[in-house]
Amino acid sequence: MASSGDGETTSHNQPSPETMDRIQATIYGQCIGDAIGLLTEFLSKDEAKMHYGKKAKKLEYRHKKIVDDFHRSRWQEGDWTDDSDQMILIMRSLVDCGGKVDPVDFAKKFKTWIKSGFSELGDLGGLGIGLTTMNVTSRPDFMVDPHEVARFVWEEHDRTIAPNGAVMRTSIVGIHMYWSLDDVTKNARDFAKTTHHDPRCQASTVAVSVAIATMLQGKHMDKKGNFIVKDIIQDAYKYASRCLETDTEKKDLMFYLTCENIEDLKLDEAKKIGYTYKSMGTGFWALKQDDFRKTITSIVMQGGDADSNACVGGALLGCKLGMSALPKSWVTKLLHKDWLDNEIKKTLWCTHSGYIAKSVDDNDDPDFNISMKRGYGGVAIIWKKEINENIKELIDGGNRIQAIHIQQGDKPICLINVYMPSDSKNADIEYKDTLAQIDEMIEKYKDTHEIIVCGDMNGSLDRSSTPHDKILKTFCKEKMYRKY
Repeated sequence: MASSGDGETTSHNQPSPETMDRIQATIYGQCIGDAIGLLTEFLSKDEAKMHYGKKAKKLEYRHKKIVDDFHRSRWQEGDWTDDSDQMILIMRSLVDCGGKVDPVDFAKKFKTWIKSGFSELGDLGGLGIGLTTMNVTSRPDFMVDPHEVARFVWEEHDRTIAPNGAVMRTSIVGIHMYWSLDDVTKNARDFAKTTHHDPRCQASTVAVSVAIATMLQGKHMDKKGNFIVKDIIQDAYKYASRCLETDTEKKDLMFYLTCENIEDLKLDEAKKIGYTYKSMGTGFWALKQDDFRKTITSIVMQGGDADSNACVGGALLGCKLGMSALPKSWVTKLLHKDWLDNEIKKTLWCTHSGYIAKSVDDNDDPDFNISMKRGYGGVAIIWKKEINENIKELIDGGNRIQAIHIQQGDKPICLINVYMPSDSKNADIEYKDTLAQIDEMIEKYKDTHEIIVCGDMNGSLDRSSTPHDKILKTFCKEKMYRKY
């Protein structure tokens, strides 16, 4: 049990099925809003109406071709943009750091993404980042002290710049450690300050993250099980306003949190479309609605920084309504859906268990569940979070082999876990190929590591009743490996 920050407690090691559904809907809502928002990003409201007016009631990813200019052509149909890419960078940083927030690790991942994007998706580089983020990340010391670099850039611009580059990626922070609003607040500020120091940027990330965490806790629900949005807003304001100093600043925050009419947000306002409170305000306007498609479409048809506005709105409303409220076509036709499912699965394993795993699972349609299924050829190495600082994942391996570096004493351990092929047609060839891969890894690490090979060998050193027994014995004899 853990504190929510208000003296209440909530269980988090085994979230309920309803909570898991809201978590998934938050992340999917973010990515869907981002991908649909790309259709009108940087257009005015009038331009959006001119191009998409007849399609507005049933917008789909394929309608991106209606305005197929250079900006939109950089992304494929159904792909999200940098907003959600950066959210996924936060997810990966949390996994690699054992659930701890490490701004330097996030900064390093950010720089790698800028250079190459997600290469496994065919990216050639990170696309779409804003001027402030580019300014901060291009500084020489960004990967050493990102908070100080972001503060310096903010000071350099007379403390006036407050774009939405932090709030657009923050939804995952509301999921991580959702049971403690104090921790959510601290984490939101720490991730925001890696690129955006302005107190308004911090406040907007805190407000969105706390609202998501509050809903995942199941707070502020009426007798019918519906969320009382005004109470969620009060919690969001309570924590976010601590980032601000003056009453004027806090009043401005409250205006955007409580806005009832999307027109009042002026989302296509010239030279101000990227203001952090506009995206935050859009998110909280969306939270007051009850129809996901209609709400996201309304946001998108306002133009402006539509992908950022819609991804914040999608995350908040998705968390409120759950997966069943998300349009099926927007979910199933999201370009990298299976890849996203795997990223979610890894993050939740890290967040909601006491363990971290390096694994591969060839199941093409993984269940959204902390209890990960093992498909044919699946293999994993699992360790406790407490020893994560002594573990380094190795890039070697494949669908049958996983390996990690374990730091201990003068000579670290290379632990190789393998799931060898069982007896079947052509299994001998695959068995020998897998042993050859293991041999390559042993040759690579034998001078620097103590090597342990373990797992399901589907062969025995104590008998000779199958072809695999003989192959395994010969392999070990030739290599003079010890049996434990």
